[in-house]
Amino acid sequence: MQTEDLKDELTCALCLQVYQDPVRLPCLHSFCLKCIEEAWAQTPGAGKFECPQCRQIFNRRPSLERKATGVHYRRSESPTDSPHLMCEYCIENPTPAVKTCLKCETSFCSQHVKPHLLKEYYKDHTLIEPVRNFKERQCFDHKKVLEFYCNDDAECVCGSCIVTGKHKSHTLLSLDQAQSAIKVKLEKEFEKIDDIQRNCSSKKEELERSEAEIKTQINQIKEKLSKNFSEWRRKLDEDEESTMRVIDEEGLQALSQIRSCSEALNSKMEQIALIDREIQSFLQKDPLSIIQVHLQYIWPLLGKGNFL
Repeated sequence: MQTEDLKDELTCALCLQVYQDPVRLPCLHSFCLKCIEEAWAQTPGAGKFECPQCRQIFNRRPSLERKATGVHYRRSESPTDSPHLMCEYCIENPTPAVKTCLKCETSFCSQHVKPHLLKEYYKDHTLIEPVRNFKERQCFDHKKVLEFYCNDDAECVCGSCIVTGKHKSHTLLSLDQAQSAIKVKLEKEFEKIDDIQRNCSSKKEELERSEAEIKTQINQIKEKLSKNFSEWRRKLDEDEESTMRVIDEEGLQALSQIRSCSEALNSKMEQIALIDREIQSFLQKDPLSIIQVHLQYIWPLLGKGNFL
């Protein structure tokens, strides 16, 4: 066992210190005896016993099973400790055990376990897969093998518990019956989980289809809008070009008219200037010449009104 794992195994989850007088609840979580009793004493509500770690609630105060420490862990760390549990009868030639008898508290190899399988005397002995720690399978109160399951308190009990102990009038099941009931319950839970998984898978597929459809719709809308905007830009460019062309044409026409008027005005101004110069020159002549020129040229231009 690694150092960190060993530290976790020896640490109480409540005080976070190495176990002092460790005990184990039926849910298999362990605490210091003082810590768990103080935790229950501080829990609101009379008669409520809850595991501080997994929150499992017990209808009655559960029995507190003493937990092995120290020697148990030192043995598991010993470099000479075999990974296999050995038969306790094979002294000279150690042989791996194949079964452990809970009543004998002994492990046997395939050869030495035969009496338990063949003799009537051992028919009430319980054989299980090899185990090292028998205390985990013994009743804390009577030090006997746990053989029954108390359905009222949700814990395993021994024969004495149901005859003279506090579980005397409780609903009891054999370990096989309890195991079967647990398996049935778990199978139902697994069926529910399978249904949930199938439902989730169906929902996921539906969401994936919806996502794909939405992406397709988005692309279609973007493509359509892109075409529309391109067409609008083309029309705007055409309208701009046409409008600019009309403005240029009308502007040129207006400028042409202005230039024509300007040229006519310039011509008239030149004529007036010429007349002005001629008049100034004419006024310098003698009186008879002025009268004769006036009668011959100026008077007709003025409309032949009064001479003077």
